Amino acid sequence: MKTVKLLAGILGIVIAVYILLISCYEAAWNVLTMSGHINGFIGILIAVLLLAGSIVRIGMRSAEDDAGSILSLVFFGIATALAFAMTPIYRYMYTWAVICLVMGIISVLAIMWKNSRAK
Repeated sequence: MKTVKLLAGILGIVIAVYILLISCYEAAWNVLTMSGHINGFIGILIAVLLLAGSIVRIGMRSAEDDAGSILSLVFFGIATALAFAMTPIYRYMYTWAVICLVMGIISVLAIMWKNSRAK
């Protein structure tokens, strides 16, 4: 499971950097055009939460308890809720919400797998 956590964490970091680059561009465009949209800033927040959850997942992959998986699940859950909340306004955030949801599901599976092996 350590390898799965490592690969999922690296993939999460790569996706978070991609989302961060797109969102920084959008935020700068929104500020320069004074459009009043908040999609760039929400995207930055989602990217930071995804990045934090992925870093925690990598850093705590060999821990004895489930604290790392639970903390990453909280980060991914907040990012998922935020992205799904913005989906009616900005349709492309649905993809980001699904990515964060899949990362959260991987955290849940890691917790369940560790608990099933402990018995």
